[in-house]
Formats: sequence, C-alpha cells, structure tokens
Amino acid sequence: MNIPKLKIERFQLLFYVFICLFLGLFLTVETVNGKLWTNDFVVYYGAVQDFFNGNDPYVTNYGLDTGYFKYPPFTLYLFGYNFWLPFPVAKIVHLVLSSFALLYSIPVLAAMIREMLGIRRNYAWVLYLGFFSVTIHLVREFHMGNVNLILLGLFVYGLSHLKSTTVWYTVISWSLMIIIKPITIVALFPLLFFRQWKYVFYSGLCGIFFFLFPLVHLGWDAGIKLWSDWLTAVSGHGEYIVGYNSLRFLALTYFGVSSEWGPSLIFLSVLLLLMLVDVSKHNHQRQLFRWMVVFMAFVPNFFVTDTQHFLLSVPLILFLIYELITRRSVVAWSVFVLGFGLFSLNSNDLLGSHISDFMYIKGMLGIGNLLFIGLYIFVFMSNEKRSRVSQVVTFGSI
Repeated sequence: MNIPKLKIERFQLLFYVFICLFLGLFLTVETVNGKLWTNDFVVYYGAVQDFFNGNDPYVTNYGLDTGYFKYPPFTLYLFGYNFWLPFPVAKIVHLVLSSFALLYSIPVLAAMIREMLGIRRNYAWVLYLGFFSVTIHLVREFHMGNVNLILLGLFVYGLSHLKSTTVWYTVISWSLMIIIKPITIVALFPLLFFRQWKYVFYSGLCGIFFFLFPLVHLGWDAGIKLWSDWLTAVSGHGEYIVGYNSLRFLALTYFGVSSEWGPSLIFLSVLLLLMLVDVSKHNHQRQLFRWMVVFMAFVPNFFVTDTQHFLLSVPLILFLIYELITRRSVVAWSVFVLGFGLFSLNSNDLLGSHISDFMYIKGMLGIGNLLFIGLYIFVFMSNEKRSRVSQVVTFGSI
C-alpha cells in the first residue's frame, strides 16, 4: 500500500471547516467562561520551567492533587520551547498543535483505509461519524490540555508511512509517541509478530538516544537521578488514579476479581493468540495495519488511566466503520450502535448526572471500547475467510 496522497477535495474541505468552527467556538466559549483550565498542560509548563531553572521537575505538585510530572526526562526537551513562552501563549500553541493533529489524523486515516480496502467512494459521512464518536473525549482533552491528540497524530503519521521508501518517518514518529507516553509501546507489539525487525531495531536505537540525551546534557549522576525520579513518580501514579474503564477495575466491578495486572494480561494474551493465528494464515500488510490499530485502542483498557486516552481508539473506530460498509450485516451494525452508545454518549448534558455517573462508575466506556475491539477483530477475520466482493455496498454520501 502506497502512502495516501491526501488531495483536498470538497468533502474534505467542508470537514476541515466544520472542525475548525467547532473547535474555535468551543475554545472561545470555554475561555470566556473561565473553564479552559488545561490542568495537564499546567504540569508540563511548570515542569519545564523548573527543569531549565535547575530544579527537580518530579517532586513538585503543579496545581491539582494529581499534578505531578510523570513523563520521561527526554520529554522535558520536547516541551522545552515553553520555557521561553509566557503561559498564555504556550497554552495557545499547545491547543493549536492538538487541533492540527486532529485535523490531520481523521482524513489521512480515511484515505488510507479506503485505499487498503479498495473503496472508491468517499463516504464523507464517515469522517463526521468518527469525529462524533470521540467528541465527548475531545472536550475533556482540551479541558485538561493533555497530549493524546498529539500521540494520535504521531501514530497516524507513522502508520501512513509504514511502507515508505525509508523507515525513518515511521520510526521517528512512533519513537516520539512512545517516549511521550511509554504505555503506547503496546501498539507496537504487532511489529514483532509480523517480523518487522528493522522498525523494531531502529526504534530501539531511538530509545537509547532518548535515554542518553539527558545524561550527556546533565552528566551521568544527574542524568541517572533524573531517570530514577521519573520511575518513582510513575510508580506512585497508580496510587491516586482510579480508572473504572481499565480491565483491572472492570474485573473487580463485574467479577469481584481483585488483581492489579491479571485481567489485563489475560486479555492481552487472548489478543496475542488471535493475532498469532491470523498471522499464520494471512501474513500480509493489510493485517499488520489492522492489528496495529487494535493494540493502539487496547492501551487505555490495559492500563489504569484517564478517559481522554480513549482518543487512541480513533483509528480502530474508522477502520471498523469502513469494514462494516463492505458487508451487509444488520447484527454487526447493531453491535456497533451499542458500542457507540457506551463509548460516545456518556455526558451529563446528554444523560443527566445520575445516569452519567452510573455509566462512569460501571466502566461503560471501557466496555464500549472492548466491544469495538472484539467486533473489529471478528469482522476482519471473518472477512479474510471469504472472498471480498468487488463491488462495495452503496451507502448514502454527502
């Protein structure tokens, strides 16, 4: 599959305008109402200020009770430009970068999937459905000023260049993704099963570079201490974060199983086994792409984390929608609608605080995400067992 050349067609331009208007209106209203807190960005900004002023960024609480800097030391250099910017300007730059990542990711994914599946029609409505699937999580992402949209952009960029003439586009983008949020390394597990050794090797070299950079800058002792302080900060992260949507808490809620890693590792083992079976039968590029998005979407279920991390499921949701377009299955679409309700509609404004709180505590978002993952695996594995029809089922388009 070649790198999709994204031509700005009319339906894409309309989508860009829609997203820009939505984000512009939302950010303006939130700013006027004093609700654009960006608490996570406050942490990044404060940590950078402390670090480049010679202080330890891992011991200070930057705002909220959970406002400790928990990112690897190399990210201090990635966020380093904020040292020279006033906070209001730095916040705007961060929000613009996040917005650009969103504007980039959805259309590029759509173009890539259509090429992969041989779909000629644009199906512009898929772009909007993909957007509305994660709108509630986008609201929280911008409220908190997190980096999940940037992670999404890096993942999509690497995925779209996976078969480029050079490995470095993918390697650098995915290595940056992992050093920003090490939990996303789960998304790269399929590279091992599909024997993409050059990507694994060069990503490892990037990891060594990221590790050594602070040591070269600060000296061996100070650099090692910085990495040690990061590990200490990360180890304390789970003590004050409750992730009802993680497999750890879902197992406790519905089965009474109290285990920190058992449920996550069992589900991971099932995914790895299914991938192994699939690879043994269909070891080709299309399957690599599919399993990459599966494991990316699995990240927020595997770890205890915040709800906005489910933005990492955007690629899987778009892949799933296009796969469903290629088959006539009322049952599959019904399961998708159920997953959409659990994944996308939990809002006080839509459901009221009582129902919304119930869905949150019961981990409905996590269940919806697992439903998407299970449905997608079933759909593409069953599709591989039968010859794909050449004529794509016609749906209405915008």
